[in-house]
Amino acid sequence: MGQTPCLGPPFANAFSSKWGFYGGPVTDKQSSHGWSDSLRLIWGVSCMQGWREKMEDAHIAIPHLHGWPDTAVFGVMDGHGGEQVARFCEQRLPEEIARHSSDDVPGALASAFHKMDELLADPRSLQELRALTQQHSGLKASEASLMIPQFTGCTAVVCCIRKDTITVANAGDCRAVLCRTGRAIDMSEDHKPQLPSECARICRAGGCIMEQRCLAGALYRVNGDLSLSRAIGDLRYKQNSSLTPQNQIICCTPDIRIFTREPEDEFLLLACDGVWDVLSSQQAVDFVRPFISGMLDGTLRPSAVAEELLDICISPDLTRTHGLGGDNMTLMIIAFRKGITEPRSIFTSASRTMGPRARSAHIGSDSRCRGVPFPQSVISPGSWSNHARL
Repeated sequence: MGQTPCLGPPFANAFSSKWGFYGGPVTDKQSSHGWSDSLRLIWGVSCMQGWREKMEDAHIAIPHLHGWPDTAVFGVMDGHGGEQVARFCEQRLPEEIARHSSDDVPGALASAFHKMDELLADPRSLQELRALTQQHSGLKASEASLMIPQFTGCTAVVCCIRKDTITVANAGDCRAVLCRTGRAIDMSEDHKPQLPSECARICRAGGCIMEQRCLAGALYRVNGDLSLSRAIGDLRYKQNSSLTPQNQIICCTPDIRIFTREPEDEFLLLACDGVWDVLSSQQAVDFVRPFISGMLDGTLRPSAVAEELLDICISPDLTRTHGLGGDNMTLMIIAFRKGITEPRSIFTSASRTMGPRARSAHIGSDSRCRGVPFPQSVISPGSWSNHARL
């Protein structure tokens, strides 16, 4: 990328101040779990604010999409510039997918992603966005009125799961990973500005890519701003009326991939870049896999495993990890049941947890839990820097 003509001058060494002045990470977690009898899957999700000033992630977990036979929809949205667009997508994306024919899953997903931008550009959506600002951030109406979708956005990875296929739509740097017989299979590509195809589009649309040097290495930012090349929202980068939506500097057009389900498929991971900045796809799979049997027999909550992996990813000291492990983090685990396990045995009152923090949690409902070090982990907290991609 250093020889790419549209690369701007590098920034000076930088360490993001939006993390550095906080006294410590917020490790409380919002977790939930559930299952689908017809699709023979169970799922769990956990979200953690971490070192950031506020939580900007959102997620979707719908075991049965309304009007679509035997279709589950799961997704992770990673907000930037605020949580409003991520929360907007959390509410609107599923219903927009369901408006389309279930016979064309890729078309429905692509149309739904583009519809989000259309809705955000409609002035009538401002009231809804500002209500989300007040609801989730506790801001006053006068402060919420300053929120506009030109400067707020989110990345998104969404999976439609059926008995025979998994269809993945991705725009941005969230990621979906499939575990097949212990091997991690990336189901999406992280959309970063330095990718040749992304760089070419950005430059054709009149943008540029600037290299930012920091202690963790090099970051590439569109117009010196976003470190990603696709997102919903961020409408200031989508103002060229002579270009189609997929050819704007930042576009929301998702890459869509269809995977045939195989008997060897064990589980699926969806996570935002706060997780993937620290762990590789294979490391995350290696962490989760030893606990699959406990999830499937109902003795272990999938969300408890997700909570522990987030504890592994959180940085103990941002100066030591050069800022990595300081982002918001969301992880979703979807495990595929096999054999004749009775679905009602999943998440019984006897289900065990991964540590003392979750013993009082009500199984099957949302709970807030305090993070503690994970005992006998595959990746121990003490060796964090050995597993971070520094």
